[in-house]
Amino acid sequence: MQGYKVIKPRSLFLYKMGNDTGITAYESLGADINKQKGETAPETKQGVVSDKLPELTLEMADEEIIKLTTKWEKSWKDSAKKAEWEKQIEENEKYWLGQQFDKPQADKSRAMVDNLIFESLETFLPQATRRNPEPLVTLDATIDTTPQYEAFVQKTKNRLADLADKNKIRLKLKKAARHWAIYQLGVAKFGWNLDRDIPTVKILRPQRVILDPDSTIDEDGYTGERIGEYRKLTASKILSLIGDKAPEAGSEEGPSSARRAIDEVAKDNLATEVQFQEWWTPTYMCWVLGKTVLLKKKNPHWNYDMPAVETQVDIYGNEMPGTEEQLGHNHFSSPDMPYSFLTVFNLGDQPMDKTSLISQNLANQDLINKRNRQITKNADGMNGGVVVSLARSGLTATQAKNVTEALRKGGVIVIPDGSPREAIDRYPAPALPPDIYNQLADTRARLRDIFGVKGSSQAGLEGEDTVRGKIISRGLDTDRIGGGVTEYLEQFADDIYNWFLQLLYVYDTGFQFVPETVPPKIIVSVKEGSLLPKDSTTIANQALELAKLNRISTLDLFKRLEYPNPEELAANVWLEQNAPHILYKNNPLVQEVILQQQMAAQAQGEAEVAARDQETANQTNESAQSHQQNLETEALKGQMKLREGAQKSLLSQVPTK
Repeated sequence: MQGYKVIKPRSLFLYKMGNDTGITAYESLGADINKQKGETAPETKQGVVSDKLPELTLEMADEEIIKLTTKWEKSWKDSAKKAEWEKQIEENEKYWLGQQFDKPQADKSRAMVDNLIFESLETFLPQATRRNPEPLVTLDATIDTTPQYEAFVQKTKNRLADLADKNKIRLKLKKAARHWAIYQLGVAKFGWNLDRDIPTVKILRPQRVILDPDSTIDEDGYTGERIGEYRKLTASKILSLIGDKAPEAGSEEGPSSARRAIDEVAKDNLATEVQFQEWWTPTYMCWVLGKTVLLKKKNPHWNYDMPAVETQVDIYGNEMPGTEEQLGHNHFSSPDMPYSFLTVFNLGDQPMDKTSLISQNLANQDLINKRNRQITKNADGMNGGVVVSLARSGLTATQAKNVTEALRKGGVIVIPDGSPREAIDRYPAPALPPDIYNQLADTRARLRDIFGVKGSSQAGLEGEDTVRGKIISRGLDTDRIGGGVTEYLEQFADDIYNWFLQLLYVYDTGFQFVPETVPPKIIVSVKEGSLLPKDSTTIANQALELAKLNRISTLDLFKRLEYPNPEELAANVWLEQNAPHILYKNNPLVQEVILQQQMAAQAQGEAEVAARDQETANQTNESAQSHQQNLETEALKGQMKLREGAQKSLLSQVPTK
């Protein structure tokens, strides 16, 4: 660590040996030197199975805190589990980087490797973290719903979605998953960003945390009662956070022990980064630098109850009103350490995975490299060596050594007599059997199968000739990744959202305000399957088929097609059909066409009106003519009746007898 010197126990032992060669040798037989500590006792043993350690409290003296944290650190460093874990992850990291064997002498720049581990892991990660985890917020089953509670639930859901975007949670999940794949452990730490005034989550390198070697990590979380972390901050930042100012000139009060420790390390250069240890238990936390406790306090990520204060009267008789007891409202049921861990291949006997996808593929990667070297060596030997007969070529041994170089440069070799083939001949290497190439292809496919990405890479789909076969192979990868790792990532994201809400309760005083009542108990989770990789091509084809049948809205269609702005696109479609002049109001050419269409429509309308008027006039004329004809007909009928009446009167005057 930076900032203080550590004397190793073995060095201290040798120092004592040099000063006292008699008693020290005898005492060392029972000494605690070079003995592993913190190992898990047999699972069936009863009684004390760990070192006897006190509990961290604020009442402890600084010296006792230093002794306790030193024991915690030593227990982790001396653990055989940590030693084995570091050996595994070092090998995993080298293979991921492509540093898989010593570089050939012929290649001074880089090793000739076909790094399938890097390809498979970096194909796996986008599949496992393709989508943002969707938060689900609901009232607890024991709470009766009210309009105020429903509004609070909706506000919480919107705020969590906003924080996920501001914290770039999808990229941080991918980083945690990469750490898990390489280092067999993913670590997230939660806190409050003072600069941005929002909850934040950071993904830590697992090597920077100090765990309890006897603890485990399972679906219920970390079982240990302590977590340490090697942190780095500038000296000025540390002093501002612990509230330690330099003493004023002339003041009799000297600097505090924390100030002296920082000054000793930074040498008045406050921009210097200082590394220290940060320790957490569920109820307390402290900062330790060497033999100095920089800070100790109760867990700050918790709203503690405020006890009632009775009314008091000061010495002047002024009454000081008391206060009622105030209950602290929290999302969690009890204080917790601000860390979350990602493990998958854990057997419950250590706080990190027993193995990893990379560890399971080391032998396959070695075999791929071996076969590639074998093929490369055979290809290099296809030119073959040259055999020279000194008797038939007439060359000396020294001259014969230059034959290969002369032939390579296109030179001429003179043979005194006889056939050149009898004097000089090449012996090319025989071709490798097909089994070599078949094994190489099978090993590559096997490595991708273990990662679950065979159907997600172009090379893995070469053996599938049909589209249906490719889709089925891709679906098998989705099921493998979704059922194997994604569900753990969803739980990891679940922890992140719940910590965000707890931090909002503690540091954002206005967030948990509910009119005329206290915040209800709510459940925050992640929608199941929201991180699952989905086949975009299949989803798009299904959406297009539904669109042909008019069984999907335009907005849902664009969402299925994963356009970045589906609402805007759907609105444009509606405007183009119903109000194109609004959609294209800023385009002069379109406006000109619309104006011409309007003028044409107006002219057509006027023509139709004129035609209707002419038709009406014609109908009126026809009606008038018909009426005149009817009048004339009626007049003629009247005249005919008068004539018939006159004829009847004349006949009546003629005698009948």
